[in-house]
Amino acid sequence: MSLDHVVILVADAERSLAFYRDALGLGTIVDREFDGPWPEMFDGVATSRLRAMILGDPDHPERGNVELLTFAEPVDRGPGALPIRTGTVMLSFMVDLSEVLPKLEAAGAVDVRRATLKNGIDVATLRDPDGTLVELLNVRSRSARQGTSRSARQETSRSARQETE
Repeated sequence: MSLDHVVILVADAERSLAFYRDALGLGTIVDREFDGPWPEMFDGVATSRLRAMILGDPDHPERGNVELLTFAEPVDRGPGALPIRTGTVMLSFMVDLSEVLPKLEAAGAVDVRRATLKNGIDVATLRDPDGTLVELLNVRSRSARQGTSRSARQETSRSARQETE
């Protein structure tokens, strides 16, 4: 079993593409509109038409992706940025913080917080324009010691998880 993708309902597709694709650097895998039984599947949805924008690594579309979703008729806005609590979802990405964070701030990131974990990994948390919590782990924190191989990225992610346990 593996996680296929995470879906984020967004208010403004173009604003969210500017954030996740243009600033964060995810590639477009799918961007299309189609009909489905959405009113039957989801409370608060009045239309059968949606736009799905699946973002990730186009060279490896089988890896975890982020799907931005909008309906032809807007759904109610969510609560926005609230303090974290049970059920809070946080997306975590491994990035070059010095390169990506300024772009995300320019694209609408709010509530930006930075820290260095005990193991030396620089980390930032922020909210996207719709209030979704996003974590950024700095790949450069460890790349000087370990290189930038996939195993080094996995070790950075493992170390960050252990730091928070």
